[in-house]
Amino acid sequence: MATYAVSDLHGQYELFKKLLEVIHFSEDDFMYVLGDAIDRGPNGIKILQTIKDAPNMELLIGNHEFMMLNAVAPDGSVENTPGKDAYLWLYSNGGEVTFEHYKELSLDERKDLLKWLNTRFLTTLVDIGDTTFCLTHSYFKVALIDTEFKDIGYQIVWNIVWKTPYRPDIFVPTDDYIENDWQFIIGHVPVQRISGLDAKFQAFHEQNITLIDGGCSYRERGVLDNNEYGVICIRLDDMRETALTFASL
Repeated sequence: MATYAVSDLHGQYELFKKLLEVIHFSEDDFMYVLGDAIDRGPNGIKILQTIKDAPNMELLIGNHEFMMLNAVAPDGSVENTPGKDAYLWLYSNGGEVTFEHYKELSLDERKDLLKWLNTRFLTTLVDIGDTTFCLTHSYFKVALIDTEFKDIGYQIVWNIVWKTPYRPDIFVPTDDYIENDWQFIIGHVPVQRISGLDAKFQAFHEQNITLIDGGCSYRERGVLDNNEYGVICIRLDDMRETALTFASL
């Protein structure tokens, strides 16, 4: 049995499927998806349903799932998007494509999906051997680890899924992570923004933080070559990386 973590798939289901083939993901393995499974790319809803229906996959809430849950109607209706994050989600962060596929689901399917999303954690701890991994989309609050999304207030969730050591506009210091004995696996900020396009396509490591956002959010913007971005997967058992670019499709 192996335990994997991946993040920021942003609707790129075909690349996700290719990754599962490459790592020979089996029913004995477990996969954590660290948020931002949706938006920008075409098949975010399909990724959510795949994770939801798999007994050996788990989703943590990222800022894009957060925006979705604060945009769509809680009762599953699709006549409008009454939530406070509707404009931010639909028109500033690539949520239109997700919402279009969401509307194609039956009412019962939408209700089931929302119920499931509302019971996902933002952050979880995973013990493997002598190492404790803290898995989260970006930031964390110790007291709220393994707490369901629906039980956490809006602003606290915002802080956890948006703040990062790797963007000056939503900055938190790495000291907040370093003071813990855990190994953090996070996403949210593409590694290309830190390492640059001339660097090898791989995870970014800093002290006890490993960043695994491979830049799938760039796919629909057409700003990078297919060999410059994709998905980065970490096998937690030995920290082995599998990095697949869109050139592999």
